[in-house]
Amino acid sequence: MKKFVLIFICFLTLTTIVPWNTLETKAASTSWLEQELDGNEAFITETERVLSKNREDITLADLETIQELDIYGDASSIPDKISDYKNLNTLLALNGTISEIPTSITKLTKLTRINVDNNNFQEFPMILLQMPSLSSIEVNRNKIKEIPSEVTTLSPHLGSLDVRYNELITLPDNIFTTEWESKLSLLTTGNQLVSDIPADWLDDFNQADNMLEFYNNPPNDYHQKQDQLTYTGARLEVPLNTDLKTLTPDKTKLGLKSGRTLFEQHEFMYYDDGTSNNILTNGVATATGNGYITIKSTLSTNSNPFAKVRVPITVTPPVKGGDVTVQYKDTTGAVLADSTTLSGNVGENYTTTAKTIDGYSLTTTSANANGTFSTNPQTVTYTYTKDPIAQPVTVNYIDTDGKTIAPTETLSGNIGENYTTTAKTIQGYTLTTTPANAKGTFSTEAQIINYIYEKNPDLAQPITVNYRSSTGQKIAKSEVLTGNIGESYSTQPKTIAGYTLTTIPPNAKGTFTTNAQTVTYVYTPIAISALPVTVNYLDENGKEIADSVVLNGRVGEAYNTLAKEIDGYTLIKTPTNANGVFSAEAQSIDYIYRKNKPVVIVNPPIKNPVIKINSSTNVIKEETSVLPKTGDSNPYNDFLAGILLLSSAMFLWKNHK
Repeated sequence: MKKFVLIFICFLTLTTIVPWNTLETKAASTSWLEQELDGNEAFITETERVLSKNREDITLADLETIQELDIYGDASSIPDKISDYKNLNTLLALNGTISEIPTSITKLTKLTRINVDNNNFQEFPMILLQMPSLSSIEVNRNKIKEIPSEVTTLSPHLGSLDVRYNELITLPDNIFTTEWESKLSLLTTGNQLVSDIPADWLDDFNQADNMLEFYNNPPNDYHQKQDQLTYTGARLEVPLNTDLKTLTPDKTKLGLKSGRTLFEQHEFMYYDDGTSNNILTNGVATATGNGYITIKSTLSTNSNPFAKVRVPITVTPPVKGGDVTVQYKDTTGAVLADSTTLSGNVGENYTTTAKTIDGYSLTTTSANANGTFSTNPQTVTYTYTKDPIAQPVTVNYIDTDGKTIAPTETLSGNIGENYTTTAKTIQGYTLTTTPANAKGTFSTEAQIINYIYEKNPDLAQPITVNYRSSTGQKIAKSEVLTGNIGESYSTQPKTIAGYTLTTIPPNAKGTFTTNAQTVTYVYTPIAISALPVTVNYLDENGKEIADSVVLNGRVGEAYNTLAKEIDGYTLIKTPTNANGVFSAEAQSIDYIYRKNKPVVIVNPPIKNPVIKINSSTNVIKEETSVLPKTGDSNPYNDFLAGILLLSSAMFLWKNHK
């Protein structure tokens, strides 16, 4: 039995150890190349072919010698370590399922050509726009729907772009306006290009099976033969007054002459080419009858014959459509607002809008809110849900003790609506605290907002501090103290030259009150001789024009000075210290005068001068009368005096009589 147990244990041990050894041996057999390329068999096999070496013998140095890789058939990706092939100038990876290119490819600074034809690219590989040396990009037979305008960043070195057999309907305009280093060879066969491409831009080959305007489309030249948009539907019927420019053609009724399926990104429009002006005017059906309307690509020119097709059309008399009733109801079906009824002809468009209903929110809009009138009546229903009523928001205005100092306000609204509150200006108070919930949202719970104010202190009447001599004379500038009622104040005497303090007022310290207060410090002059006060009388240039006056007195005594009357001068400035107090310092008082200007008397000329002719000399002399000089006698003076005396005598005689 023991022998059997021993044999069983040995068996279990072997079965446990052997598989691990097997796995370790297998792991050890994985080559560096397989690990470096993430087991990408297509690239590993091609590397072996190029180097004529087994994978186990290949090193990084070997990869750096390779200049071209040609991979066909089974590549599902490009390995991230493609950057190891640092001298690679050509990369072909065809007929696989590759859908993206790793960013590490940008390290291949010598790569000039990349071909990923017949793979699974849904978008243009944008990483290629960062390649510094690419001269050829081949991405044909993929499912690319758009070429990025940024492709022009490669203009200094890109010479060929092969985008054949993708799903393109347009190319970026800037491709044709960019100055390429060498004119770009653009291969576009097998797409459905309809955009406006310059006639002289593309070459004569590999442009077939598009809808390009500037090609003659020779029937026997497959290099240039363009496809043709076709219409497979029945004659269109539209009511009178229909504007076909506002309608969108039915793409399911459009196709291509080649039988290929139109790419889904195509968009089409109706275009009136003017050939059916008997029934159409600028795309509007203005008369009944038969004619044609053109359907064209929105991206093509009006003249492009391949991207448009003429469609037979019949304009019929307008047919009144069924009314469209617009209802506004709540979730229970109750009517919330009056219905609206729209009327129109069959085929005309209608548009409805929701109403704003207080206390309700729109929750459901009918799918036919906008549509076309038909022969049958239609109903459009806007459904609303009642807004829940929120609890109120109370706004308080209180002082620091919690006392209300302004009326409380109450805000109401619906749950979820925003509220905003503002502080009030309250006389005698200053806002100290703005609540965090001053702005917020109404909710199911009541909310309280407290604006807190502090009472402003009451301003007391001022206190005036005077400094007077024992005779009541002001001997220093007064001071005014201000403060709030109840606050303490304290005053101090001043040191005034020539005076000694004799009286400290009892209210030198006290409290501000509602009444104005006066504090007076009284001083006695010190009986000492003061330095003189010199009174000067000067002109504007500082020149003395009258004798100075010197005043003497004792310190603290008052002095007064006066201006002098000085002939020929006028006082223009009285000094600010004309009156004052004697002090221990000498003082000067300057009265400033301005010199008067002299008065000039001008004798006016006598009009009509007397002209005398000297008969002996025949010389004409002009005698000019002049006013008499001072001291000269005037014969007219005696005459005027006589007249005055005679008049006075007659006046007296008449009154006496």
